[in-house]
Amino acid sequence: MPGTSPLSVRISDDLKDGLSKLVESTGRTKSFLTNEALRQYLEQEAWQIQAIQEAVREVETASEEDFIEHEKVDNWLASWGSEDEMEPPR
Repeated sequence: MPGTSPLSVRISDDLKDGLSKLVESTGRTKSFLTNEALRQYLEQEAWQIQAIQEAVREVETASEEDFIEHEKVDNWLASWGSEDEMEPPR
């Protein structure tokens, strides 16, 4: 196949059985299904890493006024459900 490379991996018996059942029920090859699963996993992980990196950049460029002190948030959360429930800190 052009544009592909062989890859040998060890998988658990339950994954192997599940893959075999999916091959049988879909008519797709093990290679196709494995490629699709890996592609989806890599896309998901890349999205998550990108989101984390963006959040870190936002925090690094934020000023102190952009944050609420932990103690204020903790006190607010502790007041939930009580008669003296506090307004959210600002």
